Amino acid sequence: MHTDTRLPRPGNNSLPSDRQLYIRQLLLQDGRVLATELAQTLGVSEDSIRRDLRELAASGVCKRVYGGAIAMTPNTGSLDERSHENVASKARLAAAAVQLLQPGQFVFLDSGTTNLEIARALPDMPLTVATNSILIAAALLGRQQFDVTVVGGRMDHRIGGTIGTAAALEIQAMRPDICFLGTCSVDIELGIGTTIAEEAAFKRLLVRQCSQIVLAVTNQKLGTASPFAVTPLAEVSRLVIEADAEPHKVERLQGSGVPLLFAAAS
Repeated sequence: MHTDTRLPRPGNNSLPSDRQLYIRQLLLQDGRVLATELAQTLGVSEDSIRRDLRELAASGVCKRVYGGAIAMTPNTGSLDERSHENVASKARLAAAAVQLLQPGQFVFLDSGTTNLEIARALPDMPLTVATNSILIAAALLGRQQFDVTVVGGRMDHRIGGTIGTAAALEIQAMRPDICFLGTCSVDIELGIGTTIAEEAAFKRLLVRQCSQIVLAVTNQKLGTASPFAVTPLAEVSRLVIEADAEPHKVERLQGSGVPLLFAAAS
């Protein structure tokens, strides 16, 4: 585990609240903690650390995993708020992601603000494009080289797209060559996750129906967990990440075997 000795460490007789504040800081910095290392660093028993981690998990700060814990993905704001966050980073991720496309492919663009940037960056080539996102469909309006299908069904205002039974039935009739999947979190142990159960089910169906799954992920989602699992990282064909992703997180991802594609540096 990567640690930063500049973080002020509580003493051996520290209160649980002091230890938990330190653990929160480590989770923000590294994304995960190990119980054995925390016990050694803080001079307390592993049982004490496990109790601390249970309390932090109960408050939604982290998710317990074997040997330690992993940070939960940051709380997401409204769709409008998310669409104005990290816009330049998402545009660079999009520019890298669209390099994977070939003329004539059937592309599915899942809902999400990074995928909205991918829609805007689509190259001028003949493509069949399907999407469940209202914003993505609007961004493609007027681009005559694309044959666009908008998946119907109930629109969820949190994601700006359709999910549920009607949308799932349409997806079951599709066999896209490549899917740009939206996600809230990425971790080598816990895989891909999201914060909404019905959305997770829709994404699992996309994974089954599409030949290739590509994720373009901003830095704050790397090494985090979400309440609802979508798919293991092994199901991802390519992970597109930022050029300045933290080296220890990149090293873990490289060790997982998933192919990485780096966006251009800012």
